[in-house]
Amino acid sequence: MVMTCSSSRPQHLLFFSFLFFFIPFLSLAQPITVNIDSSIWNFPSNTACLSKQSNFSGSLFSNNLNRLVSSIPSRHSNTYNFYHFSVGDQERVEATGLCNRVLTRVDCLNCISQAAVNLTTTTYCPAHREAYVRATKCMFRYSDKPILGKLETSPVLEAAKPNDAAGDKDEFIRLQSELLNRLRQEAAAGGVKRKYAQGNGTGPQPNTTFFASVQCTPDLSERDCNKCLNYGFGNATKGRLGLRWFCPSCSFQIETNLRFFLIESEYESDLPRKPRPEQSKRRRVLALATLVFIKICYRKQSSAWMSKNERRLLIHDWTEGVVC
Repeated sequence: MVMTCSSSRPQHLLFFSFLFFFIPFLSLAQPITVNIDSSIWNFPSNTACLSKQSNFSGSLFSNNLNRLVSSIPSRHSNTYNFYHFSVGDQERVEATGLCNRVLTRVDCLNCISQAAVNLTTTTYCPAHREAYVRATKCMFRYSDKPILGKLETSPVLEAAKPNDAAGDKDEFIRLQSELLNRLRQEAAAGGVKRKYAQGNGTGPQPNTTFFASVQCTPDLSERDCNKCLNYGFGNATKGRLGLRWFCPSCSFQIETNLRFFLIESEYESDLPRKPRPEQSKRRRVLALATLVFIKICYRKQSSAWMSKNERRLLIHDWTEGVVC
């Protein structure tokens, strides 16, 4: 077979034309790298001592608080980034900790542990029966009263970018609110493990995109999560290019043309839950029953096959013995 190159030039031109046309789209499809550890997100820890200072050094409450704080690093970490702690029957101390979605379970527990140590040292809120701290990537609060499932919107921390929106400010705020409210409904509908949502929306000007995330402590009811975030949306600075808003029960962040969160596949996957003992027993019984069923069916099928072949052999032997 003789091969020629007479048509190679048009094919090469077509191939390179395809590359020049398609490569820009390949570059656009590449995922954006998000540096979640960038110093641009850092702000000093903000603390609030929520009770009157008292001299309870050496008291049962003080001992319970110290036991709680010192036990945090040894707690079993989870990927939902929310923790509830309690120590003591008398002079009981309750605490909660919550991390930003971007933290791994190990980094989250470390962040909460460090925040708890900082909060209960002489630097921040020593000798207080109730206090709260908000660090860059996590929060920790404790109290001498029950706090699990209780909505708390005070104190508030707001970290806003200095620049306001240019152009039609009303339209800017409307589109921001539209995105935040969509995410609020999604987060509030989350389960008891995580109440978080993230996403993006179109801004008022060409090539403008809003990126936002909202989060509630998952011990809140759907109603209280909605209530908390609505309170934040209503009281936050309006029309900022970027804003972070925090209170003990919920938080949100919105940025313009800056994606500050990872895509879902980049987050640490949730760990499978360990089955309860009764579930494991049921599974073993079901597996054994299935095995027995398969074995019985196999034996019946084998017996039927053998009987059929035996009949064939008998007929074959009988026909061979017939003399014509």
